[in-house]
Amino acid sequence: MRYAALAEAFEKLEHTPSYLEKNSVIVELLKRTTAEEMERVVLLLLGKPWPAYVSKETGVGLQQLKKAVARAAGYSPAEVDKLMRQVGDLGEVAKQLLGKKRQVTLFAEQLTVKKVFENVKQLPEITGEGSVDRRIASIAELLTSSTPLEAKFIVRTVIGDLRIGVAEGRLRDAIASAFDVRPGVVEHAYMLTTDYSIVAKTVVTGGEKGLKKLGVAVGHPVNPMLAQRAETIDEVLKRMKGKAAFEIKLDGIRIQIHKDGDKVSLFTRRMEEYTKMFPDILDPLRQALKPKRAIVDGELVAIDKRTGKPMPFQEVLKRRRKYEIKQAIEQIPVEIYVFDLLMSDGNVMLDEPYIERRKVLERIVKEVKGKVIMVEQRVLDKPDEIKEFMDWSIKIGHEGLLAKDLEASYRAGRREFVWLKLKPVLETLDLVVVGGLYGKGKRAGFFGSYILAARDGKTGRFKTVTKCGSGYTDEDLKELTKLFKKIQLKKPHPDIDIEIDCDARFEPKIVFEVVYEELQVSPAEKHTSGFGMRFPRYIRIREDRRPSEINTTQEIAELFKKQEKRKTAKV
Repeated sequence: MRYAALAEAFEKLEHTPSYLEKNSVIVELLKRTTAEEMERVVLLLLGKPWPAYVSKETGVGLQQLKKAVARAAGYSPAEVDKLMRQVGDLGEVAKQLLGKKRQVTLFAEQLTVKKVFENVKQLPEITGEGSVDRRIASIAELLTSSTPLEAKFIVRTVIGDLRIGVAEGRLRDAIASAFDVRPGVVEHAYMLTTDYSIVAKTVVTGGEKGLKKLGVAVGHPVNPMLAQRAETIDEVLKRMKGKAAFEIKLDGIRIQIHKDGDKVSLFTRRMEEYTKMFPDILDPLRQALKPKRAIVDGELVAIDKRTGKPMPFQEVLKRRRKYEIKQAIEQIPVEIYVFDLLMSDGNVMLDEPYIERRKVLERIVKEVKGKVIMVEQRVLDKPDEIKEFMDWSIKIGHEGLLAKDLEASYRAGRREFVWLKLKPVLETLDLVVVGGLYGKGKRAGFFGSYILAARDGKTGRFKTVTKCGSGYTDEDLKELTKLFKKIQLKKPHPDIDIEIDCDARFEPKIVFEVVYEELQVSPAEKHTSGFGMRFPRYIRIREDRRPSEINTTQEIAELFKKQEKRKTAKV
């Protein structure tokens, strides 16, 4: 397949705001793609030549990429810099300069999808002496043979930001439409494999039957099962038919542990690999997990060295910062709590009831003191005993309880009422930041408040819910402004519905956790979700949440109904 066909599809997607029209473009592209090319096309459509769970980047900085563009187009780096300051997008810069290149290329080959894919994929493997120059030469080789439009998207692919508005969630419907399979079957296959390129290729070669054969594999993270919220113990018992398994609810990083012989890999709920960030936990996990091959669900928690109690979620996230690992291990020790089992020595456990998964988990895990711990669990049916367990959980430094249906299977990637969070404080919401307003007075020069949005669970679009201007420290204001300047947009994002005037618009990438006093109905001309918040307050960035995992407008509507019902009951 010619890369030009892919670049043309990318260009259409970038300039197509409609969800249905974008879907049609992707469907037509997939229909024209052979089984042999399918994995490459889907991965490039998502912006990089590796699936989401592979923690790799091209390793090419912006300055190196500018040099490659300059070399291919016959311009000086200074001229590239000048145009970059005017345009703000190196992809567009490459397109413009390659359109009027100053040197004629002899014997330039016509680019194929395979050629572009392989060249970009091998960039991180170019290491050692002279590696920077060799990477620049490899990119320049592609650009020299490219058309201006191809150059635009080659550059964006190397950067890792296509800007075409295609996230993994869009591919479910496109694959289903292109190959006439049910969306639910496509989604389930993705939840097990975390790789739409495999899903798409399997559909082409095996149809819906092929998809149903896809399963769990060590090294490929499974989308984790998620919990719904519950407000009272009585609600939990009603939904769980009078009895449930109650576990301590931890405030850490959700971690999926994959063991394959001596190799242990750690994946977050965002499908990012964190193995290298926590080397101190790997040997204990090798000792603790008895099977040769296993997939176990757990939570990584930071521990206060002085008190031995768990520290807040933000502390464990500091371990992923780029500073000396040995120093981090010393300053922020961690423990990993295990609570569910997905696979053990080839036996996939997802369809087994929770109570059976827990029994097997207890047999195959040997706790390692201070490192690998089984989450405490009690099967309870009396409200006073549940309250006592929750109070004790909070007293020792945890968040509350997680209730689990004894007979429920492990429903990968699903958030259902068979797992329920029970916390004593007002529940927070996770919302994506879509806009910002500059502050005044001591906040001058910084973004002083942010526009937050929920995700429409039906369309995937982001709809505004609130403007949040409180809860930030002076340091927060400074650091957040730096962060959001990097993802500021020059034009409205096609997936965001926003009516509020703001000083800056952002790519919907950063998720805030906010607490609020009350939900309110809001006119659509103010907040496009139809809801607003009274007294919202910033808590933290949820670095473990993807925009696709934030609260939905449907969930907010349900919370509003419950809130109003409580008010009526008090009257």
